[in-house]
Amino acid sequence: MKGQLLVADIGGTNARFALADAGSGAISSVQALKADDYPSVEAAALAYLGRVGVRSRRACFAVAAPVGAGVDSDVVAFVNSDWRFEISSLKRALGLDQLIVVNDFFALASGVAHLPADFLVPVKDGRGVRDAPVVVIGPGTGLGQALIVPCGGARRVVATEGGHVGFAARTTEEFEIVQQIARKFGRVSAERIVSGPGLENLYAALCAQSAAHEDNMSAEQITAAAIAQTDPVAVKTVELFCRFLGRIAGDAVLSSGARGGVVLGGGIAPKIRESLLAGGFVDGFIDKGRMRAFVEPVPVSMIVKPGAALIGAASVLREQE
Repeated sequence: MKGQLLVADIGGTNARFALADAGSGAISSVQALKADDYPSVEAAALAYLGRVGVRSRRACFAVAAPVGAGVDSDVVAFVNSDWRFEISSLKRALGLDQLIVVNDFFALASGVAHLPADFLVPVKDGRGVRDAPVVVIGPGTGLGQALIVPCGGARRVVATEGGHVGFAARTTEEFEIVQQIARKFGRVSAERIVSGPGLENLYAALCAQSAAHEDNMSAEQITAAAIAQTDPVAVKTVELFCRFLGRIAGDAVLSSGARGGVVLGGGIAPKIRESLLAGGFVDGFIDKGRMRAFVEPVPVSMIVKPGAALIGAASVLREQE
């Protein structure tokens, strides 16, 4: 079945829609809609379809929500947004013959093999183990994670909720940071620190150690101040953020055996690219005590262009033909 496919990458902040050619998978007519501007996924999708003036019968939506085993198969509830929908109802409302809903990092991982070369840049050199899993991880509104697992000459993608594992402090300073954040949330997961909101939590925790410093900056303002070197607390925040991301990515390699490599995705990593390349990420990644030799050879690359999850969503649909 050829024609135009509807694909979407829907997170806690933005809903990105596009059309994909059913034959080639080529992406076109990409538009990003602010989630806060629409009451529902249905409203955002209908707005997009109205803008492009194209009717599609098949769609794949990648969502920042648990999808699959152990979760009601028809109800999708976002983790970092008030949006929720029933897949069957959305399918009817959009006039679709087929609607596939997958986790956003499932889509991102599905797209890795189809990305143009200029989508990826190296963060850490290494030599991946052939036929070992690859972990895809990245901070955005949340902290997504998925695995690409070689399986009989093919590849199987496994979505996870690895961003919600507990964050383990190691130093006195880190314990103080975690205690500060725990006052607000109780349990401190990795996502509470390594994500857009996590960047703000980390900045606020560091500011709390200095009563003279205000903590009312957004994640965008923090990264901008760190890049411009105008705020020492912002600089330290981003440095710690990179180290923590490296630590969590290295832990993911240990827990999954993903010696095939690590791919960083999400919206934040490209914005702090120079900070990631400065060394803190790699230091956190390989600092595994007795297991350093297990993770040290693992290569790490980063997706630096938008649209990878849309490419992945298109590949998911095309594989269903």
